[in-house]
Amino acid sequence: MGGGWGHLLPLRAIAREFIRRGVEVVVLAREEEKARSIFFPLGVEVAASPEWTIKKTGFSLNYAQCVWGNGYCDRKRFLAHFSWWRERLSELRPSFLLTDFAPTALLAAVAEQLPRGAIGTGFTLPPLVTPTPSLHPWLKLDGEALAAAEELLAATVREAVPRVRSVADLFAGTVRFLAVLPEFDHFPERPPETYRGPLLQGVAGGAFEWPDGEGPKVFLYLGAGNRCLGGLLDHLRRLGLPAIGHIHGLSEADRPALESSTLKLSTSLFELDRAASQADVAVTSGGMHTASRMLLAGVRLLLCPEQLEQTLLSYRLSRQGLCEWVPFWSDPGLVRERFDAVVSSEALGIEVHAFAATHAGYDSSGTVEAVVRECLEAAG
Repeated sequence: MGGGWGHLLPLRAIAREFIRRGVEVVVLAREEEKARSIFFPLGVEVAASPEWTIKKTGFSLNYAQCVWGNGYCDRKRFLAHFSWWRERLSELRPSFLLTDFAPTALLAAVAEQLPRGAIGTGFTLPPLVTPTPSLHPWLKLDGEALAAAEELLAATVREAVPRVRSVADLFAGTVRFLAVLPEFDHFPERPPETYRGPLLQGVAGGAFEWPDGEGPKVFLYLGAGNRCLGGLLDHLRRLGLPAIGHIHGLSEADRPALESSTLKLSTSLFELDRAASQADVAVTSGGMHTASRMLLAGVRLLLCPEQLEQTLLSYRLSRQGLCEWVPFWSDPGLVRERFDAVVSSEALGIEVHAFAATHAGYDSSGTVEAVVRECLEAAG
């Protein structure tokens, strides 16, 4: 549902390490063309996997209802997708299947009795408790409703894999790679599980120069449809702070009208490592990849989430004093006040500095090597 780079780039790093060890890699991806641009230079075969058409309305109570409502509620379509995955895996007979938020592929591997793993964030690898916890910690939800959502999903899945009784059963026999730092877990409480750390992989970005302006340097990475965007840009132009940004989905024709002498936007991606090393404040939608990079570099964060996963992460980080955010239930004009708080808050500065110091020297190459090593061990 997102831009896709936060999934594909880490998988490219993993594929490269497999290849270095003499392993043949095949990639099945929903966004085939984007995946080709990433994996073809490595000589990796890429094929399209079935695409879900999202028809769901309303919010999901927990992981179970999220999966059910975004596809499994259509029993006929779910079974067709399950059959596709099972036939494809039967043809390939991989020594190991590594999935990234692909529950149907994981189920097919269960049915084919293939060694398997799952890599992801706390959102895509929920705590192995029954029922899976609420995705709305700011609401008081009935435990019976969460359990009912769990059973609704399990009843559908049992038609394909009869032994499934819960979400935890979906992951039975699966090696899980929780690729986040503890502070970035969407769920503050989970049974003991290893935090592997994020797979921070760069995408080729354009060069940039900071515009003229006085005060802290501001980096922006938001969608063109973000409800906070207009108010934020107006505020930045008024303050005259030096700001650069990539607005996903912004046309080149619309860009000049939003800029000023102190605010420069680009329709292409920036060199994120350099931006993180030079910025004082970052305003993003709450994507895991960008938020992790910025906090590791000691950059103060204002998060303006655009969907549920980003909202839950924003809430979690804010509860730890690591960001300010604009909840979807608030007036989008609140972005001005929250931006000023990010710039001026002494407490926020202390927490962000402490986080960066705690994780100083983190190198995701070690995470990549560990993932590959454990996959190969599980493959036998």
